Amino acid sequence: MDVNGFVDPKFERVINAFEQNFARYGDIAAQCCVHIGGQPVVDLWKGCKKDAVQMVFSATKGATAACANLLVQRGVLDLDSPVVRYWPEYGQNGKEKTLVRWILSHKAGVLGPDPKLSLDDLSNWSKITDSLAAQRPDWEPGTAYGYHAQSFGWLVGELVRRVDGRSLGNFFADEIARPAKADFWIGFPEVEEHRLLPVFLDNKGFNQDMEASTIDFSSFLGPFLMKASSFNGIIPEIEIAAQDRRCRAVELGSAGGVTNGRGLSRLYGWLLEAFKSGTIADILRPETEGTDIVLSSPAMIVNQFVGRGFMVPPVTWLPRTTRIFGHGGAGGSYGFADPERHIAFGYAMTRLDLRPDPMDDPRFLSLVKAVYDSLE
Repeated sequence: MDVNGFVDPKFERVINAFEQNFARYGDIAAQCCVHIGGQPVVDLWKGCKKDAVQMVFSATKGATAACANLLVQRGVLDLDSPVVRYWPEYGQNGKEKTLVRWILSHKAGVLGPDPKLSLDDLSNWSKITDSLAAQRPDWEPGTAYGYHAQSFGWLVGELVRRVDGRSLGNFFADEIARPAKADFWIGFPEVEEHRLLPVFLDNKGFNQDMEASTIDFSSFLGPFLMKASSFNGIIPEIEIAAQDRRCRAVELGSAGGVTNGRGLSRLYGWLLEAFKSGTIADILRPETEGTDIVLSSPAMIVNQFVGRGFMVPPVTWLPRTTRIFGHGGAGGSYGFADPERHIAFGYAMTRLDLRPDPMDDPRFLSLVKAVYDSLE
């Protein structure tokens, strides 16, 4: 299979990194796209057609966060107002003083509903949000943070719906995806199913230097992890969810988005233009510190940097430490924007390599470093 697409001659080393991801790291089908100053400088794909799309799991959170931040910028959603200002029913069981800001920064403490619900219930938006409104939080809101792996999409999405009137998926399509010319859906239409690529779980990244027989996997399960990742047992494991149309047909704003590398890059390129400088400065300011109490466990302590719904990690391997905003997805997909250098980046691939931190994936790192080395 040949690499298809184009690169600006200045960025030819990105082709080498992209090919190495197949030769060395076993990629099966993948896409990488980079825009600088709104112009495409890299648009590569291999093992698939140009317009192929796939589930990108938690990279969807970046799209969902974009919706909320657009409403904040327009002055119709206030980060420091209580959630009950927009969603009165949410003020139950100790959540009365929860701030909108805490919803976006994973401090709400509402990881999933206690009532037993099924995968079929995901199509009933009100049933899910009503159950979250009635839910007692797993910790006092605002006192700690932990990754709301699935509930984030409904919590933020309901705020979008209450403020704007449109559903999360429709708001994203109308206000962001179409203006950005991004093939990106939160709620994947059946008519586009012919473009969908299957994904494959090949978990080589988690403790790859250890023999599986010597690992106590229970030590990696913190007290909140299973509830957060499965939405209290409603959403199946990733390889099963990826094969079930219900998980991409509904507006699953945490992990059900469908796009490709080009869609991710176009999204973040558009956000660099749509967000005002003050909005970007606020987004880049981390609102979390210390330990993520969902992802951490006896065997592993995880510290994340979250700014208004986006991951805002410090990129320390650049000549000068900078911050980007974006979001990665389980298995390795990633989209981000670098406001200082006007870079928008998107990478999506079908071989899923689950890691505690998607930025540790050597495939992602090699591509991003090739981009930045080309600029140097």
